[in-house]
Amino acid sequence: MNKTKSLLVLFILLLTLVVDAQEEVNVTNFQDYTPSVLIHKGQTEFKLFNSLYTQTQLFDTEGAKVDGGGRSTYFTSIAEYNYGVSPRVTLGGEMWFRSVSTGGVNASATNVLTFSNSNQTRTGIHLAGLKIRFNPIKKWTKFSFQSALLASVISDPQSEKLNRPFLDNNRHLWISKFLYDKKLNDKFQLFLQLSTWVSIDKNLADENMGVATPLDIFISYFPTKKMTVYIQNQFWPSIGGQGLSSYFLQEGLGLKCQISKGLELETSYTMFVAGKDTGVGQTFNLGLRILH
Repeated sequence: MNKTKSLLVLFILLLTLVVDAQEEVNVTNFQDYTPSVLIHKGQTEFKLFNSLYTQTQLFDTEGAKVDGGGRSTYFTSIAEYNYGVSPRVTLGGEMWFRSVSTGGVNASATNVLTFSNSNQTRTGIHLAGLKIRFNPIKKWTKFSFQSALLASVISDPQSEKLNRPFLDNNRHLWISKFLYDKKLNDKFQLFLQLSTWVSIDKNLADENMGVATPLDIFISYFPTKKMTVYIQNQFWPSIGGQGLSSYFLQEGLGLKCQISKGLELETSYTMFVAGKDTGVGQTFNLGLRILH
């Protein structure tokens, strides 16, 4: 894990040196930088997205809600760093930090924020890797494709040999995304994202590999030039050896606010309203985005 972390830090430092030699790009309005639009050549972007997911129930194979045997809470923090290589290509890196806490139904979800390791908690950096995003069709400026390869850098994330709770699957991730947005009028915008998440077992065991194909739909409303309110919907089906192995439908509300010329804050809340073989949970999210 130390080797992977060192490589990621080196990559970020190299990008920083390149950025310092570039002419500064003026950032006036974050609403011009929609999710599918690439940043400019020589521009840098840092994003930090924190998500707290908690559940006490599960969806069974028939989609009915059943007791989850207690409270499970996961905190995930994703740090991203991107650099505009050209008007149509962006390179970047990601690092995922995760913490988990388990306990009784009445246990506090904030216990996960102690970031400790015990028989009811576990914490660690579990994924790190590089990504590329590009605009495949020049005249479609609000359409892009992104591909990221993230390596699992923590040992035994499933805690099979440890007296600690499950942190994550023992898999690497290859995530590809198609991103598109369309301005409906001066106040509303539609954003669509279709992804494939390919899980690759560390030991290349076929039975532990899988594919998910989530679809995200966002409707954004712009009450001012510095504020965005959005409704989000996500359908996440997972495909196994026998076809559709599980799925969930997630819905929520979010708010983005541009604090200064180069800083935007975001907060959102989502709930899982339907599913099969998955958790009945809710998420509380907080993020920031810095453009330079």
